[in-house]
Amino acid sequence: MKSEFQEILSVMEQRVQTRPRGFDLFIKELFSNLLRAFEEERKTVYVSGYAFPVELLWAFDVVPFDFEIACNNLPAAGMGQGSSMMRVSENAGFSRDICSFDRLIISCQLRGELPKGALYLTSSYYCHGKAKANEIVARAEGKESVLFDVPNEISPASRQYVVAQLQDIASRLEAITGQSLDLDRLKESIRSSNRASASLRGINDLMKNRPCPWDGVRACLLSLAGAIFWGAPIQEQILALIFREIKDRIERGAVQPENYRILWYPWVPVQTTNIFTTLKENQVSVPLAEVSHIWWSEMDEDHPFEALAQKALENYLLGPASKRVQSLLRLTEEYRVDGVIHFSTPACHHDNAAFRLISDALKAKGFPVLNLDGDMTDERNYSPQRTLSKLTSFLEMLKSKPNN
Repeated sequence: MKSEFQEILSVMEQRVQTRPRGFDLFIKELFSNLLRAFEEERKTVYVSGYAFPVELLWAFDVVPFDFEIACNNLPAAGMGQGSSMMRVSENAGFSRDICSFDRLIISCQLRGELPKGALYLTSSYYCHGKAKANEIVARAEGKESVLFDVPNEISPASRQYVVAQLQDIASRLEAITGQSLDLDRLKESIRSSNRASASLRGINDLMKNRPCPWDGVRACLLSLAGAIFWGAPIQEQILALIFREIKDRIERGAVQPENYRILWYPWVPVQTTNIFTTLKENQVSVPLAEVSHIWWSEMDEDHPFEALAQKALENYLLGPASKRVQSLLRLTEEYRVDGVIHFSTPACHHDNAAFRLISDALKAKGFPVLNLDGDMTDERNYSPQRTLSKLTSFLEMLKSKPNN
């Protein structure tokens, strides 16, 4: 893993030096951070950036490390050869019913490729499988897996419950780093996060332009993998640069033709597929993936723990499905989409269970909805032929929709 990341970083450093662009800078910084996790003098904290208020971590001298992002950035996973790695965990007795992400993670742990963690954090929302995978990896290193448990409702009691957990995690960070929490540093991390989120809101607003001026698929990857940088100054730089690039593209009219617009949820596959080439060939844009929108409020730096707790509680995957339905309906209107695609992966039970509720609500508003089954990284669970057939039928629905 380390050597492969070093090769990728070398390429990205040269690319950014030759022609600095926002998304390339993001990729370079992503791999730089992943490699820092392997440095012996560093304190590495395993965490899901998209399911934990990582601003707290950037207030300490630690390296946030998301093993899910790390393992899925290995060349084999992205090039349609993920099963070659997953077989390591499968041969060790782990079922193929487990999410392909988790089988990758466990395989890398069994092969001794993961960096040593000083603290292993995981969260109760987004993915139960990852929490278990985190526990497997932590126990293999003789460490405890700490679960950040966030309730489904927002109330004074639930907020205080989350605050208490964040304060406990801060104490654990103090223990592993040997440094006391600097509240001024935490407040600056929150200020930095607020500034960066303002740029992301600006990017999302620009994506409402027709034709769509950027790639919503990249925006999805930026939101998921780049979530590890919330609270770090580099996040401000990356998002501000991307905002300027998109704004310039609109002003110059350097945008691709667009016949239709779709809202994509929840996330895009890592492995190479024929999905987005097919959409591009038919001039179908993806102005937004669900995960790319900002669901949290601006944070109050003067009450840092309460602000971070509120951010976690506001996550769109917490609470009743009706909350998510309303969020998706609002996004379809804001981005004036023609249809919706749900990418369904076998192990995402929490997401798949909500599909019917979401689909019925969207269809009632006149939106064609495609449930596109596949897999994030296991090519054995993905059929290009079936995908093309489904996309072709969906495109016909878009063409026959009134006003198209």
